Order: sequence, then C-alpha cells, then structure tokens
Amino acid sequence: MPTHITVLALPHMLGTSITLPMEILHAANANLIASHKRQNLFEVTLAGQTMTPVTITGGLTITPQASIEHIEQTDCIVIPGLWRNPERSLRQLQPFIQWLKKQYQQGATLCAAGTGVTLIAEAGLLDHKPATTHWFYFDNFQKHYPKVQLQQHHLITQAGRIYCAGSVNSMADLMIHFVGVICGQSIATRVEQQFSQEIRRSFESVHYSFTDNRNYSDETVLQAQLWLQQNYQLEVEWPVLASQLQVSLRTFNRRFRQATNQTPTAYLRKLRLSAAKELLQQSNVSIAEISDLVGFKDESYFARCFKQQYLLSPSDFRRSVRGKLFSLSTITGTVSPPGTGS
Repeated sequence: MPTHITVLALPHMLGTSITLPMEILHAANANLIASHKRQNLFEVTLAGQTMTPVTITGGLTITPQASIEHIEQTDCIVIPGLWRNPERSLRQLQPFIQWLKKQYQQGATLCAAGTGVTLIAEAGLLDHKPATTHWFYFDNFQKHYPKVQLQQHHLITQAGRIYCAGSVNSMADLMIHFVGVICGQSIATRVEQQFSQEIRRSFESVHYSFTDNRNYSDETVLQAQLWLQQNYQLEVEWPVLASQLQVSLRTFNRRFRQATNQTPTAYLRKLRLSAAKELLQQSNVSIAEISDLVGFKDESYFARCFKQQYLLSPSDFRRSVRGKLFSLSTITGTVSPPGTGS
C-alpha cells in the first residue's frame, strides 16, 4: 500500500516549503518506476481548509486538491512554514490545528518546516519534547511555548512521530531521509543527486532525537562513537577499543548494533565516506590522498565503497559538484560552495 502524505495549503505560507517536498516525493516515485517497474510508494494530496484557491508568499495562488475535513486518515502530514510572525495567523488556522491533533492521535507522522512548527506546539503536541523552528523566532517561540524543549543548535528534531525542520532545506533533508526509509537508500541517493547535492547535509548529521544515536542511554556505545568520530582516519583495532571501554569484543559488537542498528565497522565506514565526500567537494586533494587521509588504505576499495554509498565514483562525484561552482577566472576573492539558504 502507498504511504499517504497530506501536504497542507496554508494562507501566507512559503511556497517552497511544500513544493520542494512534493517534488522530492514525485522524483522518488519516478525513480521507483524507472528502476524497478514498481508502482508509486507515495500518494500525495494537497489539502486546504476548503478547496478554494489559497494565496501564498509572493501573491501566488495555489488550489488544494481536497479539504482537510474530507481526509479521515493519513500517514504523514507536511506543514509548511509561514511568512513572518506565525502568531498573527493562529486564530485563522485553528481548524488545521484541531485536525492535526486528531490525525496525530490516529497515528499520523507530523513534519513541520520553520514557523509551521508553531501549529504543532499550539496543539500541545510538543510539550516536554524537543523541537526546532526558524532561527529568527527562537526567542518568541520559547516565550510562548516554555514547555517545549527548543533545540537551537539542531536543524532537525525528532520526538517519536513528530519531526521539526528549521528551514526549507532542512525539510528537504527530512524528505530525503523518509524516501530512504520507505524506498531504500539507492532511490534516496538518486533523488538527492537531483536536488543540489553539493549544498546538502545528511539527516543523520543535523538532527536531534529522543532515540538519536548520540542521545541514547548506553554510555559505552556513545563513548565509542565519539572516539570514532575524532579518530576515524586511524586503523582501528576493535579488540583494543573494546578493552579500553572495559567490555568484551562480543559484548561491544552486540551493544553497538543494538543501539545504532549497524555494526561498528559499518558505522566507521560511513564516517570515512562522509569525510571523503567533504574533501571531494571542498579541496583539490587527489583521490588517492583522500582515500589515505580518511582511513582507507586501499584506493580501489575506497572507490567501490564510495560508489556503493553515493552511486557515483569519487572522480564522477567531484566533477558533478565542481561543475556547479563559480570559476576562479570569473570573480575575485574567495570561492566557496553556495550557502544552504533558509
């Protein structure tokens, strides 16, 4: 059965906070059909309070495909960011807030972008839970919702079935994550490559969660992760690391997998590949040197792992990224990759 996703059409919303997620989900469906001849896994409905056209940022209008009162149940709800101070719109948005509360109680997952998080907080669903919102409204949000655990240093938060994204691009990160969970990492990587891979950061690197690998209660595994993050380029002797953590190798492997859903070796490989990806994007270091710098002693093995993870060879990935950057000959000053925006 397809996953049904309802995208809310709110007055004065940021259009990109719904169009970008919808385009990502459409791309996922298209890649599924092209790669596996399978039916769509996402069924997306744009819903308003009524089916009357809604005016969004910039004076554009968008026409909902359904009204929320006619959607009895949905799997996931995408809540867009609102232009300017969201408090001005809360009275007008009460029907949406009540509907969100009902859908959440029925099992729906909620995903809000920027100031759209206010609707979830207003419904009382974020009390004593982590959340984030657009940075400009941190103080205001904290003042009006003191029970919410505002995470000012995280672009994405997760509290069970509630996800908050601090910006439009963070919402894109979140959608890529969902595509990976539902469609598989291969499809997610293909979709990611269609949406500005050179400025994206992974969901895992920016999110905060009650169940996040960096926030669970197994202190031994957490210490291991922190050590690996700081020393990923070294040759790791697992028995020695386990001994330093005062556990047997067998116990260490079991607890690491239980806490992170992956083996220590797989976790280390992902750290190394992520570091290699950044070096390919931001430096002119040769691929052989990058392989050695991040801890791969065999360049051919590094290339195979990189292609398996990102669907491109290291050299092809570097070309795909560098082709989108400004040329040094066209401007003066320091050249850097485009910013992530908001």
